[in-house]
Amino acid sequence: MTNSNSCCFPKGNCPSGNTGLDIRIVNNVSNCSAGQVDCCKEDQIDYSCGIRKIPESAHPQGQASYGAYPWQALLLTPNDVYAGSGVLITPNHVLTVAHKVASYTNGGLKVRLGEWDVQSTTETYAVQDYSIKKISIHPGYNSANLQNDIAIIVLSGTVPVANSLNINTACFPTGLPAASTRCWVSGWGKDAFGTNGKYQSIMKEVDVPIIDQSTCESALRKTRLGQFFMLNKSSFICAGGEQGKDACTGDGGSPLVCQSGNQWQVVGMVAWGIGCATSNVPGVYVNVYNYIPWITQQITQK
Repeated sequence: MTNSNSCCFPKGNCPSGNTGLDIRIVNNVSNCSAGQVDCCKEDQIDYSCGIRKIPESAHPQGQASYGAYPWQALLLTPNDVYAGSGVLITPNHVLTVAHKVASYTNGGLKVRLGEWDVQSTTETYAVQDYSIKKISIHPGYNSANLQNDIAIIVLSGTVPVANSLNINTACFPTGLPAASTRCWVSGWGKDAFGTNGKYQSIMKEVDVPIIDQSTCESALRKTRLGQFFMLNKSSFICAGGEQGKDACTGDGGSPLVCQSGNQWQVVGMVAWGIGCATSNVPGVYVNVYNYIPWITQQITQK
């Protein structure tokens, strides 16, 4: 007699590679026996945006836990030279800063997802490399003052987010985060400003407080920018200003994410700063919330 429930297998033994992980069961109705899972369900793993699918593991302070930032994208030249970072926002699109990709609109970059230790080839889950179909730079981008410093990369293929535990999309922000909210920035940029700084092989993370835009403007006027500096509040938000905690050289495009419930929203991307990790000198990030209409327009284009 034929088994009418041919989708049922012992938990963790799905032949298709679906692990049957109970991260989030969309449909709790199952015809399988106890101890078995329905391996035909495509939606058993939660691939909602902003979800960390891999439990946090013990890690040194300042070093990201493996899989903690599954939306982080690595921008590389064909020879695997680090060019910058970005953030996966749909299975087909990566958001980044324009100043990192403006010189590559005719080719010369690829996107790597699921990376953690750039010098290791034996991580738990394989990285995925994608060629680039198109790069769209914001039409108002100004390379002199970095206003509208935002770009969207269209990938050559669709990322299998639902089946990739080390890869996920970040959520769009639902608003500007309140001042003093502690958020996180991650990346492989230098650990110090100037020639003494070294790029990192393992992804780093740092928590930074959101700084009110007017407070940020006042703080930046005390730097070499001078007393007449005006922060473009539609283009930028600020975070940091704490000694020893900051993004730094090479982190351009790295996402600044804030937690909302059990999901993470990308509220900013590393844009620029005055030095690195100096007390009372906030870092400046692209104001992602302000660009949601433009982003939506770009990702819905056929």
